[in-house]
Amino acid sequence: MFLGLKRKTVTFGIIALLITTALLIHLLNVPIVTVNSYGELSESFKTVDGLKQKADIIVETDVMKANPIKYNNVVFTVSDVVIKKAYKGHHQINEQIKILETGGVYNNIEHTFEGQKTLKSQEKAILFLKKYVGPVTKDQAYTVLGVYQGKFNLDSSGNIISKKVEHPTQLDLIANKNQLNLE
Repeated sequence: MFLGLKRKTVTFGIIALLITTALLIHLLNVPIVTVNSYGELSESFKTVDGLKQKADIIVETDVMKANPIKYNNVVFTVSDVVIKKAYKGHHQINEQIKILETGGVYNNIEHTFEGQKTLKSQEKAILFLKKYVGPVTKDQAYTVLGVYQGKFNLDSSGNIISKKVEHPTQLDLIANKNQLNLE
């Protein structure tokens, strides 16, 4: 009798753990599967100078939160970021802006373009941005030039995190923000 009760307790514990884990995965929108899309960029950049010339603003940011949305069966992410440094444009330090990117984690599926993930909460990045005009969000927002080419994620030391692309360009080989020659 004691052995049967112990088995039932262990079984109940395992089931409760599995249910709790599944619930947390769902509620926290943790990606279980990644769907990677490939395509041709409508505008492509090979150099930092090209990005600088085309950017409306260039900023170093901290990501506060990232919210996935779905528009016409395409997943986008709208990120709230705080400007830590402005290299181009009229924005002030500690000002908040919104960034619209294609892709993100929606219903536990991560959508990427050419393997490049969208901004996530608590990340730091230098962004070359263009003002967004379109129907996906009613908020004033900016998009990253070249979809991902104008985004340089930073580690805690200020070094650029490698983008790990299949066919790297000069932009993908930049390893430190000083190589961007922004100052």
